[in-house]
Amino acid sequence: MKKTLLIAAMLLIFGVTQAQIHVGATIGPQFPLGDFGDAANAGFGLNVTGKYMLNENMAVGLNLGYTRFGTGVENFSYSMIPITGLFEYHFGTGNIKPYAGADLGLYSFGVKFKIGDESSSDSKMYFGFAPTVGALYGLSDNLSLCANLKFNCVLSEGDTSTWLGLNVGAVIKIK
Repeated sequence: MKKTLLIAAMLLIFGVTQAQIHVGATIGPQFPLGDFGDAANAGFGLNVTGKYMLNENMAVGLNLGYTRFGTGVENFSYSMIPITGLFEYHFGTGNIKPYAGADLGLYSFGVKFKIGDESSSDSKMYFGFAPTVGALYGLSDNLSLCANLKFNCVLSEGDTSTWLGLNVGAVIKIK
């Protein structure tokens, strides 16, 4: 048992020390779909990502984002704050690297409104996921441009809120 744990620990340490750390950010318009699209207007989102490249083709990491949606009603808006883990699989080894992946985690769904001088807000945490397809374009060894389509799906109480994000940004290789 001790040998197995020692070997597993060595493989994990070797894997992490060989991993490349990437950080990045994307911004872009977010388009509500379905019933959520009936209540919310197009919004704008920001996403910050940190990830380990386990090898040339696979990455795991974390995402933190913020998206705000208007409603067409004055002083009333929705927001989403995803806090998710991610997995990506990158295809190819050239300057342009398409990828597919998914985010999985918690989404803080917020509502904010103002009536007269009184304002109020409320938020709840829900489980959600986001299948993603995109591409990286390498500008240098340490800098890439990124573009992706992300289909966000938040499973709330008896309902599902979905939206499609069209995001662009940059990724920097740290290690």
